[in-house]
Amino acid sequence: MNKYSEEYLKAIETAYLDLIQPRTLVEYFENDVEFKEWAELGSASDLRACLKAFERDELFHHCSIIKEVLIVKTTPIELNRNNQ
Repeated sequence: MNKYSEEYLKAIETAYLDLIQPRTLVEYFENDVEFKEWAELGSASDLRACLKAFERDELFHHCSIIKEVLIVKTTPIELNRNNQ
């Protein structure tokens, strides 16, 4: 016994898929700072997948922000032992 109809579940799935499209997603951020903060929540793997989707949609300005965050996440932190 399914509590929800198949039509209702399909509508939810369609709404979700629309929401996660890069062109739709960027509309929810007021500025680049908010977008960057959102990107910083993702893992390096998440960001690589995200970058592909944004490149596909030709959102190159946002791609540059994603790349910035990805570089920071994948660059090892080097400790300067002389300053300790």
